Amino acid sequence: MQMRAHRLATAAYSCVDHIGGGIDGVDPKRYDAIVHRLPGMILQHGLAQSSGFLLAKGKGPNAGEHLRVLDDLCQVLREAGVTEAAHGEDLHQRFIKADLADTMALTRHALDAAAWLKRYVQGVLRITATGDPAIEEGRNHESD
Repeated sequence: MQMRAHRLATAAYSCVDHIGGGIDGVDPKRYDAIVHRLPGMILQHGLAQSSGFLLAKGKGPNAGEHLRVLDDLCQVLREAGVTEAAHGEDLHQRFIKADLADTMALTRHALDAAAWLKRYVQGVLRITATGDPAIEEGRNHESD
């Protein structure tokens, strides 16, 4: 039996690793920028409003990344056994219909999932919050 954190990590890695190749017309830098802001967005604005924002931004031009982040959040939560939502829009509907206890639990799980996505964006895509490539600290490339 796997721990919930292990299921979250495995699902998040799968989502981010798929983005790395720029597959499905998703720009890794734009995806990265959204994922970096996701935990703070959830904390500051709440789960329903954050998912609603991603849905709203997903309707216009260059919208693939916003919907992809919401769909990936849904996939991570689904694979962790938190929800049975099929896609991001379904997940948003569950968020806005949840009672207080469910909202609190879903928020905690969504924050955990968003944190794993952010960790893997930093580690796998090697892109910082500014969209620049990550620089490895502590590496000395000079000969002694």
